[in-house]
Amino acid sequence: MKSGICLLLLADHQDPLARAAIPTAASAGYDYAEVSLARIYSLTDSQLSDYRSLFTESGLPVEVFNNAVPKGLALAGPAADFQALTRYIDRALTLARFMGVSMITMSGPGRRTVPPDCTWKDIFPSYIQFLKEYADRAAQQNITLVIEPINEEEHNFISTVSTAMEAVKAVNRPNLMTMIDSYHFIKQKDDLASVIQNISHIGHIHYAAQDRRSYPLEPDMAACRRLLTPLLDAGYNGRISIEAYADNMAHDLPASARLLGGFLSR
Repeated sequence: MKSGICLLLLADHQDPLARAAIPTAASAGYDYAEVSLARIYSLTDSQLSDYRSLFTESGLPVEVFNNAVPKGLALAGPAADFQALTRYIDRALTLARFMGVSMITMSGPGRRTVPPDCTWKDIFPSYIQFLKEYADRAAQQNITLVIEPINEEEHNFISTVSTAMEAVKAVNRPNLMTMIDSYHFIKQKDDLASVIQNISHIGHIHYAAQDRRSYPLEPDMAACRRLLTPLLDAGYNGRISIEAYADNMAHDLPASARLLGGFLSR
């Protein structure tokens, strides 16, 4: 089982791609990195090559894209432009191929991209149409797509694993799955039993210490074990990435890598 690191929450306005964190993440012992697709979406070829070289030089492979939907892009509903969505799929898969990515995680449709009176039932057919095209195209590159439930305070239509599973089952493609992000999962008070019932469709996990969405350190490991142990016992054996804010990168990144690695090798 691989443990990884998401760079998104290590970025800031001065360093939106978290370039400075890459050498520290590599030396900390993580197996792979996750990169924000939305943040590299508009980079030039030269900028992409420069960014990729940082991972190559550090020996840290990029295996996962997260934060995959550019801001304002309507995935479903009246504002969805399927020509624009096809161009998005083209670009996303081109970037995945360039960076060596085999998994793309993405949130569901945002409520801000549809009229206020639109419901999940209203947008569901167009969302499924989009997902089928994306999954079929991704399968040609052996890429898995994963829907990430985001807590409802962030105005997403998919806030629970069970809602994500409605889309996964409707699309019915082996390379479309869902996941849990511990921060959103706990904040939403989502149902662990429903996750375990659907464990074969859980394709990815994000973890952070809940109170401050921070890197899990020794005092946080009891809560980590309480959440993750039932999933591992149920058969989950995919990637687990830490997606968190760091108070001190030089300390927190290697400490969390050691603690998570120790837990996963139990």
